[in-house]
Amino acid sequence: MNKKLIAISFALLMIVAGQSSLQAQMKLEIESSFQSANRIVGAWETTVTPRNCDTGEPSGPAFHGVITFNEGGTIAEYGANPASPFRTPGHGIWASNVSGNYSMKFSFMPLTPAGAPIGRIRVSQELELDRFSDVSTSSGGFVLTNFAGVVLASGCTTSTAVRFTL
Repeated sequence: MNKKLIAISFALLMIVAGQSSLQAQMKLEIESSFQSANRIVGAWETTVTPRNCDTGEPSGPAFHGVITFNEGGTIAEYGANPASPFRTPGHGIWASNVSGNYSMKFSFMPLTPAGAPIGRIRVSQELELDRFSDVSTSSGGFVLTNFAGVVLASGCTTSTAVRFTL
């Protein structure tokens, strides 16, 4: 009877220990996935190059900016583009995708020198970020519309970004 009780107790102990180990492993996998998806979170200094969409050749001077990817999927952005020197800050969204990279979209309003809004520029980019890197690359495009939604201009861009660190 004692041997049977000891065997049952040992079996129950092994089941409980196995479940605890499985739960700990699942928690680590979930945390790792969350950290992987959020590795983009932070402030980045950008260099953006306007491109000819057909040839990929630069179509204007590169310009600099900053972009912040917030936890939860929002973006705050500002670019110092000589083609639109008067503008509002950009705001948008980002998400990780199946390949482990990111998609992002943001918009801002170009302004006249007097400060009147001209329309809206919407930027869409696909961003690549290696697992332990503080440098990313992206490519995509932009569309300028008036407030009625009529397309006034569009184009393509590539960019590099370097994480802002202490």
